[in-house]
Amino acid sequence: MSRKRVAIIGASGLVGQRFCQLLSNHPFFDEPDLYAWQRSDSRKLEEILRVPSNTISDSLLEKRLSILDARRVISEKYDAIFSAIPTSTDNNIELQLQKAGNRIFTNSATNRMLESVPIVVPEINSDHMEMFRDQCGYIIANGNCSTIGLAIPLKPLIPLGPDHIEVTTMQALSGAGYPGVPSLDAVSNIVPFIESEEEKIQREMPKVFGTLDGKKITPRNLDLGITCTRIPVREGHTESVTVRFSGNIEDEDISGLLSGFRAYPQAKNLPSAPAQPIIVTGSDYRPQPELDLWNGTPERARGMAVTVGRIRKNGNYLRFVTLSHNTIRGAAGASVLNAEIAHSKGLL
Repeated sequence: MSRKRVAIIGASGLVGQRFCQLLSNHPFFDEPDLYAWQRSDSRKLEEILRVPSNTISDSLLEKRLSILDARRVISEKYDAIFSAIPTSTDNNIELQLQKAGNRIFTNSATNRMLESVPIVVPEINSDHMEMFRDQCGYIIANGNCSTIGLAIPLKPLIPLGPDHIEVTTMQALSGAGYPGVPSLDAVSNIVPFIESEEEKIQREMPKVFGTLDGKKITPRNLDLGITCTRIPVREGHTESVTVRFSGNIEDEDISGLLSGFRAYPQAKNLPSAPAQPIIVTGSDYRPQPELDLWNGTPERARGMAVTVGRIRKNGNYLRFVTLSHNTIRGAAGASVLNAEIAHSKGLL
């Protein structure tokens, strides 16, 4: 497949820098051009870097950031644009770029719930991209970081007939961006509420598990109970999940269903796809962010696997704990893998 010319908008933030990390020396995409707000204009990437520099090529580290201006980005005619624009941004530049015929792969929540924007979790609903067959400009969103960590292990359980899902998230500080949660609120503390987070998961999950009919996505009816908390961990979202099924599941091989799960990205052997998207640990003391955050092979897919442990069955109830890397699998890595899928489908 031919290499594609790409750009990152919002490249100065933490997720933008994760995009830089994941697109460095990528086999499908050329070295990205970088755009950010005026305060970062003309600075080299290495001058503002907050992710490990040894994961980024020297040439990309030396690249200077340009002021983010929609007209300038449009004039460059990129094959794909990766967006790490903060949700709070007033100017909806993604829609401007999309209307000019650009293909946007975004981590921003700004446009996720528009009917014309699918929320694609690569192993679950890559077929939703087909709504853009023969269409030039589009926006493909990845889900909220906690949505992704919950949705992936639920996918192989759907045939068993879940009728209620209860989840409590324990979300890392980096999920709040940089500089994130004030230190006096975070150290030795748990914050039992994250504004808008529960609503995001509540809205996004039915759309992710919905069905595509032509150009329209029909959401799936899911009964969800959600509590989101912030904990003093730098990276890694842990979620405690309880699923009630319509029938008894005690005889089901849940570990086998999860660890044996594969989907389109694995079938196509895409560069950022983990060979095993769900890793099951048998220890009662796992998963842990300190030990399991960077699970996933090959090397380019480190941090892209979801780790599941503490699996317990009781009649028609299943309980487990899931861990995902919130800025890799839950953010930049999800969009990069979405772009790889689009490339493989001939949508770039």
